[in-house]
Amino acid sequence: MTAAKELSAKLREIWGDEKKRVNLLIAAGLAGMLLICVSEWIPETKDSAPVQTAVSGNYEQQLEERLTGLISAMDGAGRAKVMVTLEAEEETVYAQDTESSRDSGGETSRYTHVLTGGSAALVETVLQPEVRGVAVLCEGGDQPGVQRRVTELVSALTGVGANHITVNKLQS
Repeated sequence: MTAAKELSAKLREIWGDEKKRVNLLIAAGLAGMLLICVSEWIPETKDSAPVQTAVSGNYEQQLEERLTGLISAMDGAGRAKVMVTLEAEEETVYAQDTESSRDSGGETSRYTHVLTGGSAALVETVLQPEVRGVAVLCEGGDQPGVQRRVTELVSALTGVGANHITVNKLQS
């Protein structure tokens, strides 16, 4: 307990003197900035490589499942099955670093991918593929009102035009 009292007394002494207090605050600030700088050099304990993006089949399947759940919950639609087709696979956009140089022939630019701790490129964004078409089979698919509401729902959620959505009756 005496060590704590001695430390407390020392801190009161430093805190009471304005010059010592300013020096202590400056030293604490510099120590904080130094720790921030040093933390950039310390390797992370977990794998710093970017996570591989999921294949478009996973996105397609998730979209189908979500649409099936919504359509099945719609009044009059009943049980439903949904199939979604995509324009292409998802696209991964990597962060790029640009170097420009001027020489006698004009300006030239060179693009390189920004690399993480390993040799993997830093993923900037993943663009989901566009939906090409949607086929819906539901128990109420033979009713024009249900067909219209399902088409409107799918169009609103996917951005696909009504001419790329088909709704039919699910076979019993």
